[in-house]
This record gives sequence, structure tokens and C-alpha cells, in this order.
Amino acid sequence: MNEKEHWTDADRSGYYAWFGRAREWVGGNSYRKFLLNIENENLATLSDTEKMALETLGIRQPYTPPPLPKPEGPGRTWTTEEVLALAEKSLNRGRNFEHGKRTFAAARCVVCHRFGEDGGATGPDLTQAAGRFQLKDLVEAMVEPSKVVSDQYKASIVQTVDGKVVSGRIVAEFPDRIVVVTDPEDATKFVEVAREEIEELLPATQSLMPAGLLDTLSEEEVLDLLAYTLSRDKSNDRRFRK
Repeated sequence: MNEKEHWTDADRSGYYAWFGRAREWVGGNSYRKFLLNIENENLATLSDTEKMALETLGIRQPYTPPPLPKPEGPGRTWTTEEVLALAEKSLNRGRNFEHGKRTFAAARCVVCHRFGEDGGATGPDLTQAAGRFQLKDLVEAMVEPSKVVSDQYKASIVQTVDGKVVSGRIVAEFPDRIVVVTDPEDATKFVEVAREEIEELLPATQSLMPAGLLDTLSEEEVLDLLAYTLSRDKSNDRRFRK
């Protein structure tokens, strides 16, 4: 488990297949928690792109979100400046953890982003967002996702010799082909492109994360979503104190 190099796809497949079988076995009260901890320790050694590739290549069971709640609204066209002004006035106290968690699902953040022990893998894990982002950077990423895009999550445009165009995130590269996930919400929707068929490979100018994700949310939803995302999954965070 602690070996970080020399893993083959077959190694990964066998490793995660074992977890699938092990979850069906009977154990004590802490049995499933131990399994989860072991799996999470291994996942922590991987980049977000490598985690996504596990699902794309069928090595690990892809995340399937439960039925998602609808935003409460009424929404509006939010700007970065408006959200920051609202946060400065009302973010640091009196927020609602459970409402923030609900909004994280209603805004579809949970489909692409892992938070705590739930969520997808097509976007970065946001559990430790408070330690990685300043508030301004987080708000800007939500409101204007294409303004600054990390190289790790940047989409690519593949032009083939026969005139086809494939756009998405490259999650795996082999000597003879590349694997491109074409749906940012579903790691299992991908295209394999043979290297000999690639005429040009260009970086996309737009983020895979769509703009306007906050525009269906009310002020209270926006505030509780921000507080939840910055909480490190801790309901006793200072922002939730009355």
C-alpha cells in the first residue's frame, strides 16, 4: 500500500477489486471504517488526475451521486465583487453547516468534488480548501472558473488527422494513445485517441467547470456554501457559531 511507484493498471485493478469484495464480508463495528481508512490512505498518495483515471479506466467504482436537492433560490447573476462583499458582512458567524452541505449538493459541487467522505473525483478534493485557497481565490474560482485554471485541471483540445475534434481532460497517457474524459461530471465518459491519429494538441481556454453555478442560489445559500466549503468538514467551525 505504501509503494508509490511501479504500480501497473493490473495492480490497481486487483487492489481496488479486493476492497469491493471485502466490503461484502461480515466484520465488527469498526470493520468498514478500517477499510475506508486503508483505501483513503492509498488515495492520498495519488494526484486528483490519477484518482480520476482509476474511475475512467474501470479500476475503481465511479462515484454515483444520490438524487440531488434543488436550489432554493431565488437566484441572481452573482459577480465576484458581490459575493466577496456579502461574505465580508455575513460569513464569519451564524452560518448553517447542514444547509451548506445541502447547498453543496444542490449546486452540483458534490458531483465533481470530494468533500469529507462524499463526492466525485473529476475536480479537486475540497475538504482542505481552507488551507489551500484564500477566500477571494475560492470565490473567483466559483464565479469565474475560466479566469485562472490550474494546469492539473486544464482541458485540452485534440485535433485528429481525419478532422475530428475531442475536447476534455487528459487523464491517462500511454505510448500508443491518450485517454480524454469528455464529460466533467462523469469520469466514465471518455475517448481514447491513438497518438498516430493526433494532428494537434492544444490547451483549451475555458475551464471544465461551467460558469454560473452560483446563479441559482440565494444569499443564504451562497453564504452557507462558502462556510461549508471552508469548514474542512467540521460542524464546529467558528463560522457556524451563533
